[in-house]
Amino acid sequence: GKGGEDVMEAEQEMAFERGKFGGTGDVSGEAVRCVPFLADGELECDVGGKVVIVGRGGVKFEVKAQRVARGGGIGMIVVNTEESLFSCTGSADDVEMPVVCVAKSGGGLLKDGARVSLRGVQYGVGTLRYTCDVGADGHNVKKDLAEALPVSGGFAVPPRIPSPSQHAGGGGDSVDSSDNDSDDSLGDVDIEKYKAVRNAIKLRLDDDQHDLAGQEDGGNEGMSAPASVGGGGGEKKGG
Repeated sequence: GKGGEDVMEAEQEMAFERGKFGGTGDVSGEAVRCVPFLADGELECDVGGKVVIVGRGGVKFEVKAQRVARGGGIGMIVVNTEESLFSCTGSADDVEMPVVCVAKSGGGLLKDGARVSLRGVQYGVGTLRYTCDVGADGHNVKKDLAEALPVSGGFAVPPRIPSPSQHAGGGGDSVDSSDNDSDDSLGDVDIEKYKAVRNAIKLRLDDDQHDLAGQEDGGNEGMSAPASVGGGGGEKKGG
């Protein structure tokens, strides 16, 4: 597949709290994010044999669980609206699958198709193990830029990063906002990549200057003077 060779599967874990109703046995299976996510209407996704991820709110917990159970789900993970665990309240004797709750941020890490397993359900608080693709999700990957970029002459070749001045033609507002909120508009990975690219450019410029200094006496006519080094404005002058 596309770049499939670069994607590895990793297993992570998070805590869960069991609900006041539902089964107490551990389960493992494929995860599916519920549609609609709050399970506040008839389910529009196939939950048969799967561990179903639903959001908190909209309808009672037992109503969500009954819908999932009717569809053949083997477990239900409720994503809290806060960064804390919660024991889902309610009573539903017809729900035999385990019903557990995870914190808000944890729920965001559970993707369709992930392998999940609930361990320690009988104890009330346990561990949810889940798989994620390292490389497909920026939050799970810390890839070294030098490995990701093509290498030329021993230095990583950075991709072209257009300067704000190149966009200054008609969109004054967008340029202003990008200048003011540059860090906000970039994700964590983008900021790290930008810093690494900036360092790579600096390394290449330093190296070019060393080369020039070593060949000054040789008078190599093929070497151009480093007039544009540090200018940052590209090759065109003025205009």
